[in-house]
Amino acid sequence: MTSFFRAPSAVIKRLTSIQRNFLWGGGAEGKKIAWVAWDQVCVPRDKGGLGIKAIKDFNRALLIKWKWQLFQQTDQFWNRILLSKYKGWRGLEEASHKQHHSFWWSDLKSVMLHSSMAGVLNQFQWRLGRGDQILFWEDSWLSDGRTLRDNYPDLYQITSDKSQLVGNMGFFGEEGWQWQFSWRRNLFDNELGSASEFIDQISAISPIADMKDCWVWGADPKGTFTTSSAYLCIKGDQPSLALNHDFNQLWEVKAPPRALTLVWRLLWHRLPTKENLLRRQVPLDNDLCTFCQNQVESASHLFFTCIKIMPLWWEFNSWVKEARVLHCRPVDNFTQHFSLAVSKASNRKWRVWWIAAIVSIWYYRNDMIFNNQQLSISKLVDNAIFRTWSWLRGWEKGFVVPFQQWSSSMSFAFT
Repeated sequence: MTSFFRAPSAVIKRLTSIQRNFLWGGGAEGKKIAWVAWDQVCVPRDKGGLGIKAIKDFNRALLIKWKWQLFQQTDQFWNRILLSKYKGWRGLEEASHKQHHSFWWSDLKSVMLHSSMAGVLNQFQWRLGRGDQILFWEDSWLSDGRTLRDNYPDLYQITSDKSQLVGNMGFFGEEGWQWQFSWRRNLFDNELGSASEFIDQISAISPIADMKDCWVWGADPKGTFTTSSAYLCIKGDQPSLALNHDFNQLWEVKAPPRALTLVWRLLWHRLPTKENLLRRQVPLDNDLCTFCQNQVESASHLFFTCIKIMPLWWEFNSWVKEARVLHCRPVDNFTQHFSLAVSKASNRKWRVWWIAAIVSIWYYRNDMIFNNQQLSISKLVDNAIFRTWSWLRGWEKGFVVPFQQWSSSMSFAFT
């Protein structure tokens, strides 16, 4: 019913809590650490989030659709009732709160008139036809997205046609469309410059006799309203923390969603490394790296600079024959491995390997902590190789190379 009613705050809070617990593993036994702020989790993937629907914003996007339907479906019986009682879609733009409004209509108005919706509602853009729907002065139907009332406030004050439709501001003659304007008084000298600019702007525009005025949804290439595009507009108008890289590169990799999500958390420095756990007041025996037991277990150290782990990356560099400095910050290392100047096919394999290596390191680290696994760098490398091969086999079109053949010559496998 969220497509018809505005969801109560208590319902939104409860549903959001279920989403959060599912993502972070909380439940009846207790809450677990929410490692990334929920607002950031709900940001679109290309902007650093997971793209999970924020229920409140999605509810708003569903309700905004009613404005589009009120304009488009004028022949429907339900629409004619709303037009006679509430002035249809124009009534949603009036800041009145009459007592006889239904709860549903009041909810629609509260969403439409909310300050955070201004940028979204600007996506309802006029396309001029015969001028049968557009108010000449009060609708934003020109290319600059502003109303003539705002552009020429002095002229608006003295016009006799404040609430006229575009089609009533002129006529079609033998030479085409002719504008006609009526003023309550003669123009003052200080208004002549504004009037000249107004005439120049309007003279370049002409209605189209055989076409109705219509709306175009600016947030969609096809110009048609969709709830998903409205939702993205709402999220796009909200501030978000941004990293200095393109998240699209991560989500384009053909790998299990769970693996991609783990890397996403690494890029945000939100994996439960010992350093992060202590920062959140989780008691630990020590903060030393699980692998080397010499330095603090930060993400940079654990994955890239630990002396016990670096042989894995050296091995990879020997396969791809790339001599370069290995960045230690997760974001920089991600960018380094995702922007290599090689063939598209090779780059795709390298990206899969990088994610497989990150996942293998993290899982091996957990096995050492919780299952008393002993460190074996050769086994860790084998795990990463097998994960890479299994993901390529599952997602790479035409990849049918047997594992033994593929893993026997890694230099050839990554070309």
